Amino acid sequence: MSAGRVPEGIFNVYATLAELKARAGIADADGESSLWLALYGAARAIDRFCNRHFYVLNATRTFDLHNPRSFAVPDLVSVTALREDADGDRVFETLRDPSDYMLFSARNSPQSPRGRPYGEVVADPNGARPRFALGHRAMQLEGEWSFRKDIADTGADLDQGGPLSALATTVTVTDGTLILRGQTLLVDHEQMFVRDLIGNDVTVARAVNGTSAVSHIDGTDVSMFRYPKAVVEASILMAGRLWKQRDSPFGPTAGAHGFGVLDPLPGMDPDLHKILSPLQRLPLVAAV
Repeated sequence: MSAGRVPEGIFNVYATLAELKARAGIADADGESSLWLALYGAARAIDRFCNRHFYVLNATRTFDLHNPRSFAVPDLVSVTALREDADGDRVFETLRDPSDYMLFSARNSPQSPRGRPYGEVVADPNGARPRFALGHRAMQLEGEWSFRKDIADTGADLDQGGPLSALATTVTVTDGTLILRGQTLLVDHEQMFVRDLIGNDVTVARAVNGTSAVSHIDGTDVSMFRYPKAVVEASILMAGRLWKQRDSPFGPTAGAHGFGVLDPLPGMDPDLHKILSPLQRLPLVAAV
């Protein structure tokens, strides 16, 4: 195992160990497991504060419908399938054609580097089925859920010398220097989380975030997910501060020698609050 390997159970960090160490001026490998935990804790704190996540989750969600013309959804990137239970038997027997609905607002473009998510599905009044069926658990939406899906080519390709098996956890690429531990990669439609890297051999967790492990042909492009700059910056700052708190595990106190009125830390540091506030989302809908 090489130094810097991501511990088991950690996924979907928004900054890499290399970025954190460069910012914090950490040169040695001591405590790298704790640094990864700090990055993971920062990522999940950001998710909670913003009431949304910035990794792309492939999942199926079910919605109650009270309006035949539209329904609100959490952060949505794309729709794989929209199925309707028209007769209330809890079987989603009707597959909606994409021409029968629209994602609002079209200008959000969540698959662009500066895009924002869709927040509503609207029945197309000019479609073959201009109204949605009403009822409890009336609509099932299979899709990609996130604030944004921003991917970029790493510049590396698969270099297995043959197909990459669906069971393989070591992926050989043409240039390992283009990949970092802690990144989430995209190969075809499968997400892989980078746990370790030695030369051109990348140790990955396969089929993360609801994707499926499948075989991939040799030479396939290896892409990576990118996150909003504010999220990356907040993740590095928060993880760095969590790391430094190891020297004062019981936290700060106010007053001489710890006596006097305590000044507890707020839920989010003021500067981090400023960075992340534009990305906060109010709860609008509950999905089943």
